[in-house]
Amino acid sequence: MSAFTAKEITYYFESYGPKGSECNETLVQEWMNDPNTGIINNPICEDDLDRFKDWCRWKGTAYETGIDDKTKIARLLEETTKLRKEIEVLEEVNKELDEHIDGFF
Repeated sequence: MSAFTAKEITYYFESYGPKGSECNETLVQEWMNDPNTGIINNPICEDDLDRFKDWCRWKGTAYETGIDDKTKIARLLEETTKLRKEIEVLEEVNKELDEHIDGFF
């Protein structure tokens, strides 16, 4: 357990830039309580901020630490579906741009 409070750590992290929804006391407390990532150096340092940012980056994705395989697969399938839809939209935009360019030549 850390000798620092979530409020103190949030204040420290915010002094390096991340604020608001990127870094708030509730999110820091959740990170501190995570047995896989919430280890705080004494004294607190930039390495802690880097680990916090990594934790935030992967939270809610298939790459989040500590999730079971079923959750990981479900998240990967969801991400794949989203990317396929995005590809369809981009292909349609590309087709429209190609047709627009053909009109000039």
